[in-house]
Amino acid sequence: MKEALELIKKHGATAVLLIWLYHTHSRVEKLEHKLYDCLETKRVSIQRKIMNVAILPKKIENETEGNS
Repeated sequence: MKEALELIKKHGATAVLLIWLYHTHSRVEKLEHKLYDCLETKRVSIQRKIMNVAILPKKIENETEGNS
């Protein structure tokens, strides 16, 4: 905090903008990481759903319909 005040005293508005930019960049970076984690979680859950699906050949499909 002291460093920020000294920077502001020395460089004025430029320092304020620099501190604001750094703060905003940090927040956006954290948000990006959370979004990527969320996306990765969704990809894993979609892959699990896809892996549980079986595609039957036409010959087997016709046989199972005839037995019902």
